[in-house]
Amino acid sequence: MRRIFFLLFLLMLPMSALAEDQLPPLPQGPLLLTSVRPEQLNPEYWINRLPTPDALIKTPQQIEELNRDIRAGLSNQVDIFALSAQRAGKPIADQIRLEYDTLKKRKLFDSGDKPVPDSIFESQIAPKLVLNKIPSQIKIKWGVAQAETPVRALPTMMKMIEGIGDYEFDQLQFTLIKVWTPIAIYHTSSDGQWYYIQAAYTRGWVRSRDIALFTSRDDMKKYVKDKPFLVVTGDYLFLRSQPQLRDGWIRVSMGTVLPIAGQTSNVYELFVPRRGENGQVIMKRAYAAKEMDVHVGFLPYTQRNIITQAFKLLGARYGWAGMYKGRDCSGFLQDVYLPFGIDMPRSSRSQGFAGTQLNVFKKFSQTEEKELTLDGAVPAVTILRMPSHMMIYLGKENGHYYVIHSTWAERYSMTSDAKNRINQVVVSDLELNGKSRIGSLFERIIQISAVD
Repeated sequence: MRRIFFLLFLLMLPMSALAEDQLPPLPQGPLLLTSVRPEQLNPEYWINRLPTPDALIKTPQQIEELNRDIRAGLSNQVDIFALSAQRAGKPIADQIRLEYDTLKKRKLFDSGDKPVPDSIFESQIAPKLVLNKIPSQIKIKWGVAQAETPVRALPTMMKMIEGIGDYEFDQLQFTLIKVWTPIAIYHTSSDGQWYYIQAAYTRGWVRSRDIALFTSRDDMKKYVKDKPFLVVTGDYLFLRSQPQLRDGWIRVSMGTVLPIAGQTSNVYELFVPRRGENGQVIMKRAYAAKEMDVHVGFLPYTQRNIITQAFKLLGARYGWAGMYKGRDCSGFLQDVYLPFGIDMPRSSRSQGFAGTQLNVFKKFSQTEEKELTLDGAVPAVTILRMPSHMMIYLGKENGHYYVIHSTWAERYSMTSDAKNRINQVVVSDLELNGKSRIGSLFERIIQISAVD
């Protein structure tokens, strides 16, 4: 593995200096890892290598078929609008109890590196669960996220980490759902501050203050499934509260779908949900300039567009399960493919089964077969899965296979877990980590799939 240049500077702050919504500064970029050259950090470099980058990979109708296949093949992928209006209460209570018991048994630390005592669970969390209040038949309530909001394993924002100093990986954090994400509400905490919900690709606790309630699922569907709609195609942007576009208001990130209420020559007028005093939705108007990184309807599903979307996030902050408004590896993949209307699952394991499975491998074996599969793989639509990590394949050059992915660190030692923090979306070849005891990305690939 040849390293041309790797500029990596990280100012480490003590835990007491870290606010809940902050991380230490990112390493200064752009990062040139392994065999990567500066020109390879430009999306046009990879696009120009393709024979037909603008050929349509799938039509909107075929993407709908793909989405149905994803939902049918993955039990954790749910069509909110196909759920029954009532749900048996016992399985929900059992799941909540299981999540509580599992976390209580683990040795976890708080953000100050102190062990989380059992008393925290018993006195602060257990009383909120009120499992005895879950009826035998739950009448589901319906709502949408009025802000990007975390989905948690327990009804608390307290951070619980696995090891001392491991503050970037909150074990209670499942994911971050976007504005206008439709949800089914199964249960409410004793203090009314949390809902236990089901979204399309996740289940857990969300803060009630971030959810606007609809009187019925049909009312919600009028907006969530409405057309025309605007898709956020940039990293993120702020919607404005006035058509004069003078002030930022609501943050929305790549892949967010916003119903259009109207437009002028230079401004989109959008519907946004706001939570009223009783929790019920109040529909407000927000505004986005047409020059912003947005698109009316989903993007055409082409290699050019996929690569372009992925490179818009180059250098974007890594964030475990959406922490710090960042993206982990599977969150990066999901946001890249959402603007095309593809309901990409959220977990890395599930993402490996979205589309066509090209091959599976054992770690550290089947090298020749792995190379043959990669040599025939189509850039941009091919995704590579390692245990707990996902990457988008860009192509092969001079014997190196290149990917773009969101990664936390590079290991470099054969005798320890020594690492350089990367903490962002990068381009690398598959030899990254190759000088460490955990092995290179290439060696640890266990699945190659095509989202086609």
